[in-house]
Amino acid sequence: MRRERSSDVLASIDLGSHTARLLIARWESGRLKSLSRKRAYTRLAQDFESSESGTLKQAGIGRALMSLGEFKSDIEKYQAKRTRAVATGVVRAAANRDSFIDLVREKTGIQVEVISGEQEARLTGLGIQYALDLGDRPFIAFDLGGGTTEFLLAREQGGSRALSLPLGAMILTQRHFASDPPNEKEIESLKKETKDLLLKAFPDKIRGTLLVGTGGTVTTLAAMAHGIDVEGISPERMNGLFLRVQQLEELLDQMKPLSFAERALLPGLDQGRADVILAGSVVVTEILNFFHSSEMMVSLTDLLEGALVDLLEVS
Repeated sequence: MRRERSSDVLASIDLGSHTARLLIARWESGRLKSLSRKRAYTRLAQDFESSESGTLKQAGIGRALMSLGEFKSDIEKYQAKRTRAVATGVVRAAANRDSFIDLVREKTGIQVEVISGEQEARLTGLGIQYALDLGDRPFIAFDLGGGTTEFLLAREQGGSRALSLPLGAMILTQRHFASDPPNEKEIESLKKETKDLLLKAFPDKIRGTLLVGTGGTVTTLAAMAHGIDVEGISPERMNGLFLRVQQLEELLDQMKPLSFAERALLPGLDQGRADVILAGSVVVTEILNFFHSSEMMVSLTDLLEGALVDLLEVS
C-alpha cells in the first residue's frame, strides 16, 4: 500500500447505464481531496431492451463519447498521473460492448475496464467504508443505478457477500411505465418484479442490519426529502444523512400523479433524472420494506472513491 505517501493527482470514471461520472482527486493527509467532479447523462440504457435487444444504441454511444472526451480534457487539465475508468450496468451486458470499449479508446484515449457486478459492489462498499465511520458494524449497502442494483452485505469479522440484480431505474422505467404519469397497474407491476428479484436473491430473512444507500436516485431522494437544492449536493452535505420510509412514501405520493414535465420542476430534482426518479423511488422503497428497515443511511461517496482507494491500496 502506498496511500500514506501518495500525493499524485488521480482520476476515476464510472461509465454507467444512465450517467457517466468523473472524480479528480489528490490523496492528502490520509484523505482524498476532491479537485473536480462532473456528471453527464449519457442514457446508454435507452432502448436497450427494444429492437436489437441487448445492444448499446448509436445515440447513447454518441453522448458517451462526447462526455468522455470532455472528461479527458479535464483529466489533462489537472495533470492526473493515473486514471481508472470502469464500465458498469448495461455496458457489461451489451452484445456490442467490446466494439464500444474499443471505440472509446480510439476516440478518447481512455482505457475502460468492464467490471462485474460483484466487483462494482465491492468497490462501492470500499468507498462507503472510506467515507462513513461504520467501524466493524455489519451493514447492507446498495447502489441503485440505471441498469442494475449492486448489494454488499458486510458482516462482522470482515466477511462479505457481493451481488448484482437487474434492478435499474432506467431499464425498469422503460419496461413497466407506458403511461405518463404511470397508472397504478404499471406501478404494481414494477413492485412485483422488485419483490420477486429480492426474494430470489435473499431467501433468508435479514433484519436489524444498517442499510446504506448510494447512487443518483438515493442521493436525489435524500436531497428532496431534506430540502437540499441540486447545487448543494456534495459528499460533505449528504454523507451520513438518514432517509426514512415515511419520507420516501410521501415523495412517492407526491410524484405518482405528476407527468414527466411536472416532476422535472420539483425542488431538488435534477431535470436529467426526472424521467427515471419515480421507478427508482419505488425500488428504493421496496428495498427498505424487504429488509424491514424504517430508514437508511445515505452515502454520496461510492464507486468513484472506492476505485481510487483500491488503486492506491494495490499500487
